[in-house]
Amino acid sequence: MESMQNNQKSIVSIAVFGTLWGFIEATLGNALHLLHLPFSGTILTSIALIIILIARIYNPTRGSTFLMAIIAAFIKAISFSTVKLGPFVAIIAEGILIEILLSTFRTGRVGFFTSGLVMAAYPIVQTVITKSILFGSSFVPVIIDLAGGFSKQVGYQAGWWLLGIYLMAQILLPLGAAYLAWTLKKRLAPRLQR
Repeated sequence: MESMQNNQKSIVSIAVFGTLWGFIEATLGNALHLLHLPFSGTILTSIALIIILIARIYNPTRGSTFLMAIIAAFIKAISFSTVKLGPFVAIIAEGILIEILLSTFRTGRVGFFTSGLVMAAYPIVQTVITKSILFGSSFVPVIIDLAGGFSKQVGYQAGWWLLGIYLMAQILLPLGAAYLAWTLKKRLAPRLQR
């Protein structure tokens, strides 16, 4: 009887948190992308990371993060008038990466912050790979030349500062999300043990 209740709790948790993740991707994500705001992908990844880590506290079942990602990806996919493969694949990839990390490191401090680090690197790596496929292998050297050329034109090493600020924001947002989730976990832990 207890096992059946745990299975029901697990299914409900996956459905609720997966739907929440998908709803945020579909609403806030579409708004951020329509407005062409910088760091929109990183902001969404950070919010997703908080949802995933908190969900994993409630439901430590292996595979739950991947199943939440499938739900979120389908909600995101049907939110467009046409299906876009990029966001669908990105959400599934996030779910797989975090599932592997949390299955390996569990929901301890190492698991949370390793997840933050991987999600910090993920958008950067995804951008480099995607742009290199679309624009050729010269994408990274073009970005470096652009930063150097901008610095020469404006002075003050402005291009390098902008590139550095961009990379720092890409790293700090997901790490901040992991820290926030860790803080919430410590506050929620006494309630979960009741």
